[in-house]
Amino acid sequence: MRMRDLVLDTAPLRESPAFRAIFVARTVSLLGIGMAAVALSYQVYDLTGSSFGVAVTTAVMSLAMLLGSLAGGVLADRMDRRPLILAARAAAGLGFVGLAANAFAAEPSLWAVNLCVAWNGLANGVSTTALMTATPSLVPPGRLPAAGALISVTGQIGSIAAPVIGGAVIALWSPGWAYTVTAAATGLTVLLLTRVGPLPPRRRPDEEGAVTLRSAFRFAARHPTVGGLLLLGAVTALCGVPTVLFPELVATRFGGAEIVLGLLYTAPAVGAMAVSATSGWLGRTRRPGLVLPAAACLGGLATAGFGLSGTLPVALAMLAVTGAAGVVYEVLEYALVQHFTPDGLRGRINGVVGAEDTTGRVLAGAEAALLARWFNPGGAAVVNGLVCAVTALLVAAIVPGLRRATLPRAP
Repeated sequence: MRMRDLVLDTAPLRESPAFRAIFVARTVSLLGIGMAAVALSYQVYDLTGSSFGVAVTTAVMSLAMLLGSLAGGVLADRMDRRPLILAARAAAGLGFVGLAANAFAAEPSLWAVNLCVAWNGLANGVSTTALMTATPSLVPPGRLPAAGALISVTGQIGSIAAPVIGGAVIALWSPGWAYTVTAAATGLTVLLLTRVGPLPPRRRPDEEGAVTLRSAFRFAARHPTVGGLLLLGAVTALCGVPTVLFPELVATRFGGAEIVLGLLYTAPAVGAMAVSATSGWLGRTRRPGLVLPAAACLGGLATAGFGLSGTLPVALAMLAVTGAAGVVYEVLEYALVQHFTPDGLRGRINGVVGAEDTTGRVLAGAEAALLARWFNPGGAAVVNGLVCAVTALLVAAIVPGLRRATLPRAP
C-alpha cells in the first residue's frame, strides 16, 4: 500500500464545493457548541451550587436532542433538506442569543437556561440529522468513507479545541460572552450553508404521503446490513468507555492529580486523531462489513484493558486504542448506513442512529455508575468492554449481511 493511500483522503473537499461548505460550517458550529457546553456547565453550577443541577440541564439537552433527531429525520425525508438545515441553524442561533441575554441579566434565571437549552437541543438535533442525510448526495458513493472520516475530524477538532477556548473565554470574561461568540459562530454557519444548493429527498413510490418512523424501522428490521448496524450501534453506544468513572479512578488508582484526569479525557482523542490522519485505507478496504465489528471488538477489549490497567501509561495506551477503534467504527458505520439506505429513508435512519447515540450517552453514565457500585470502577470498565466485544462477535456471526457488506471502491 502506498503512503498516499494511508493519508486522510481530502478528495471530497476538493471535488465538492457544497461538501466543503458543510465541512467548514460543521467545524465552526461544533467549536461554538463546545464552548457553549463549557459555559453552560459553569453557569448552572454557579446558579445551583450542585452537580445535580448540571445533570438536570444535561438531561434536558439530551432529551431535546433525541426528539430533534427523530423529528429531523422525518422532516428531512419530507421536504428539501437545505431550507430545513438553514431554519434549524438559525433557530439554534436564537437559542444562544437567549442564553447570552439571560447570562448578562442582573439575576440570571435557571428556568430560562433550561428553556433555551431545550430549544437548542431540538434545533441541533434537527440540523445534525439533516446535514448527515444531505452529505451522501454531495459526494460519489466511493467517497463515502472519506466523507465520513472528514466529518469525524470535525468532531475531534470540536472536542479538543472547544473546551479550551470556552474555558479561556469564561476565565477572561464570562459565560455570557461564550454564548455570544457561539451565537455569532452559528450565524456564520448559516451564511456558509447558503452556498449549498437544493437537496430534495428522492422518495420511494410506495411512500408518497406516508413518511413515518414506522416504515424506517420496518426497513431496518428487514435489511440484512442496516439492521445489524443499528443493533451493534445500540450496544456500542451503551457500553463505551465509562468516562463518568474517570474522577474516581484518578482518586483511587492513579494518584489523584488533576492533570491525570485531563490526560484520561484526552487520550481517546489522541488515538482518534492518529487514525483519522491515516484513514485513507478505509475507503479501499475490501471487507468494510467485517472490519466494522472487528473495530467494535477491539474497542471493547481495549476498554476492558483500561479497567484492568494498574499503571497510568497502560491506561492511557488502552484509551488511545479505544479512540482509534472508535474512528474506524464511526467512519465505516456512516459509509455503510448511507450506502445501503435509500435516499428517501436516509433522514429517518440517520435520525435513529443519532437517537441511539444520544440515548446511549445518557444511559451509559448511569449504567457504568451502577456497575461500579456492584464491582468497582475498573470492574465496570471490564464488564462494559467485554459486553461490547462479545456483542460485536455475535452480530458478525449471526448477521451475514453485515459481515459480507461491501462499498464502492474509491477512485
